[in-house]
Amino acid sequence: MFCFAIYYFAVGNKLDERYFIHSFARGLKLLEHVAEAGEPATLSQIAKRMDMTPPTTYRFLYTLQALGFVETDTDRKTYRLTPKILRFGHGLFRSSELWNTAHPYLVKASREYSETFNLAILDHDQILYIDRIKTRSILTINLTIGSKLPAFCTSMGRVLLSRLPVKELRKRLKASPLTAYTPHTVTTVKQLEKIIEQVRRQGYAVNNGELSPELCSVAAPILNQTGETIAALNMAVHKARHDDTYIETVMVPAVVTYAARISQAMGYFDDDDNRACDHMPDRSI
Repeated sequence: MFCFAIYYFAVGNKLDERYFIHSFARGLKLLEHVAEAGEPATLSQIAKRMDMTPPTTYRFLYTLQALGFVETDTDRKTYRLTPKILRFGHGLFRSSELWNTAHPYLVKASREYSETFNLAILDHDQILYIDRIKTRSILTINLTIGSKLPAFCTSMGRVLLSRLPVKELRKRLKASPLTAYTPHTVTTVKQLEKIIEQVRRQGYAVNNGELSPELCSVAAPILNQTGETIAALNMAVHKARHDDTYIETVMVPAVVTYAARISQAMGYFDDDDNRACDHMPDRSI
């Protein structure tokens, strides 16, 4: 995902044409399109998305294939990314202070509760997974580091959205495609604002079947030394295995406590967070 970040930085800031390489930017944008397609795409499909001619698109794809970032299914005549592209994302995340600090806590929490723990950051109207310790399959989709999900209907997304100024929150919700993924998905801006305000007050979010009928998760914020929310931690379980009592008595305290410990390890200190950790045995890393 590192190459996508470079492209976004380049087009998101004022360009100095003396240094900007348009062909390189187009290559990165093509990689982004192939990645976001979610499934193998044909040459004509990619060319249409890129607004390029098929011959030009083919030259980009041929180059990326020669470098090992794209592979083709000759029978179906489609293109898809190879696992090699993950090196960029993994390298970026694992070189960061956040990943290095939080990862041992995710491993420990997952072993302690035998459940899946995730770490994500906010990326516009989506959450971007930067770490994941999976114990068992919960969703039908395969989530990995670098995966994205909509922020408005996920526990980590609501935690991250709750730390935005009210005007910015409303702007992002109105610009987001509020799709109903299940009968329980909240899809109106007004209702979401109320839910996210409650998340802001209580310091954690619960998602119970809004993204997927079988999924239940609890999330809490990760803060840095200045008190800024930089990520969200969550614990995800299969609804069939746990009831609401488990959510309130086990999941909420576990996630809030581990999020507070990661925040403290990131340099954040608050007496309330210390008291939040007091009710659980000391399991410092």
